[in-house]
Amino acid sequence: MKYNGRIAAIGIVGLFNLLRYFYYHQYLELPFKANFFILTTIFLAIAWWCGKQFDNVKYYSEKDPLTDTYNRRKVEQSFQKIAQMYRRENHKLGVIMMDLNKFKEINDTYGHHKGDELLIHLAIILKNYVKKKDIVARWGGDEFLILVPNCKSDFELGYIQGLQQALANEKFKEFPSVDASVGYAIFPDDGQDFQELIKIADAKMYRDKE
Repeated sequence: MKYNGRIAAIGIVGLFNLLRYFYYHQYLELPFKANFFILTTIFLAIAWWCGKQFDNVKYYSEKDPLTDTYNRRKVEQSFQKIAQMYRRENHKLGVIMMDLNKFKEINDTYGHHKGDELLIHLAIILKNYVKKKDIVARWGGDEFLILVPNCKSDFELGYIQGLQQALANEKFKEFPSVDASVGYAIFPDDGQDFQELIKIADAKMYRDKE
């Protein structure tokens, strides 16, 4: 969770009290009162609390509550921001789609709580595999999406095959028959529209199931 709200709130209150001090006690030369520090401490504590509430709201508005990965809204915003920058810099952005095979069978046979455990486990695998700058999001149901900024020419042989190997090495605990399918597209080589890239990655993912 980022501290932007708390930093901004503390900064504003701190600056306000600093200006108040110089105006009343330096410029107007009014007598200094000891309660200045008490009031300043109270104001800073209130500012910290308000900033924390803002940070919490922003954090959870971007996260999937089950898997603690980003949600669709966040990943769509991130793509637009990165793509706009990469159009100028001539960099590439990888878009990876993946889902679990036989996931419906798990839900039907063992119940949705087991399916949820499986999704959480998959999210942990993905977050452990990706680099710090990559963005992992739950796209919907058992589908996950990964944005890979500044992907290299060996993206398929390196990153994708490495991801597939990481998934293959994982036995998903008590569900060894479950595995994952992966598909990808590259911005701007395969297209510049996000939904178009999703369709391409989705089609490759379904071919991977065959």
